[in-house]
Amino acid sequence: MARLKKALWMWCEFSSIDTEYLIEIQNKVQSKLRGPEFKIHLTLAGPFDQIDQSSIDGIRIYCSQNSPIELKLFKYDYQEKFFQSFFVAVSQSQEFNDLRNAMFKINHQEPTQQFLPHISLAYGDYEKTVKENLITSLPCLKNSLTIDKVSIVEIDEKITLWKTL
Repeated sequence: MARLKKALWMWCEFSSIDTEYLIEIQNKVQSKLRGPEFKIHLTLAGPFDQIDQSSIDGIRIYCSQNSPIELKLFKYDYQEKFFQSFFVAVSQSQEFNDLRNAMFKINHQEPTQQFLPHISLAYGDYEKTVKENLITSLPCLKNSLTIDKVSIVEIDEKITLWKTL
């Protein structure tokens, strides 16, 4: 696993009902894969070396003036990457892309070109066959979830040192 430097990220978080739903699935995944624990989220933007107070205020204003976003779920999926090991793939709607672009603009940065929106269920290095078998044992996904919060998270080299600001 490549080391992370200390950085700030913007996360989408979900309605309380949808968070409970995702945690239930994450717990089933973790009971099989036993990876590091982390808060359920969708990474929206980052990494940023810093986010100044005027940007934080801009994010608060933007979020207060916009409604929650419905996010379409696509499927369970996986990659051979530690932080994209096992996840729920989501569809990129115009509304979701507008939110992402606004977060970069508020922080005076250009959006990164490569972006795979997903909700991680497990981090780690696992065999492909283990992940494929796990998919067949999980419940069918809901059609959509509601994003109702944007958080700024400080991430250090160790997953256990993540802190929501």
